[in-house]
Amino acid sequence: MAVNTDHSPGSRLLQQLSRSSDSTSLPCLAERLGRLFGLGDTMSLDAAIAGRSRHPGSPQAAVVERLTEELATSRRALVRRIEDWAGDVTFDDEPAFEPLQNAWLGAQRKVAATSRQLRDKVRKAMKEQGPTLAHLAELDAVFDQTMAGYTSQCFAAIPKELEQRFQTLQNADRPTPESDNWLHRYCEEARNLLLAELDVRLEPVLGLLEACHNEVSEHS
Repeated sequence: MAVNTDHSPGSRLLQQLSRSSDSTSLPCLAERLGRLFGLGDTMSLDAAIAGRSRHPGSPQAAVVERLTEELATSRRALVRRIEDWAGDVTFDDEPAFEPLQNAWLGAQRKVAATSRQLRDKVRKAMKEQGPTLAHLAELDAVFDQTMAGYTSQCFAAIPKELEQRFQTLQNADRPTPESDNWLHRYCEEARNLLLAELDVRLEPVLGLLEACHNEVSEHS
C-alpha cells in the first residue's frame, strides 16, 4: 500500500523548518554561501587556497584507521544517548514542555560538542599526514569558522519548532485510544531530529576521513 509521506509527522516538521527560514531572498546555494563570507573570511579563504603547506610527513594508514574507529565509537555512543534522550524526564502532573526541552537541549549540546571535538582532532592529525591533507585541513578550518555562526543559528531554531509540535499534539482531538499516545509520538519525532542533526554535524568529519583514506590508497 502506498504511503503519502506529505502527511507524515517528519514531513510536517521539515515543512515547518523550511517555512521558518527566509529562502525567497536567497535563491541559490552559491548566493547563500557568498553572503556568509565577510571580507576577512574571503581573505582567509584565498590565502588557504593559494597556500602550499610545508608540513612534512605522509599519509599513515594506522592513524587514519584509528580516527575512523574513534568516529564510529563516538557515533554509537551518541546514538545510544539520543535513543534514550527523554528517559529521565519526569512530570509532577500533566506532561509539560520545559522538562522535555531541557533534556532535548542537553542531548543536542552533547552532539554538538562531540562532533566539534572529532572534527578538530581529525584536522590536527591531517597536518602531520603530508602536504595535501594538511592543505585540506587548512581549507576546512576556514569554512568551519565561517559557517559556525550560521550553523548554530539554524540548529537553534529547532527547539521552537518542537515546542509548537508539542502544543499541537497535546491539544489535538483524540477520537481513538491509539491517538492518546501523543507524548510517545512527540518523543519519537524529537529523537529523529536529533539523529538527523547528528548526521549533519558528522558529515564534514566523514568527508575529511574519506580524503585521508584516498590519500593512503594513493601512497600504498
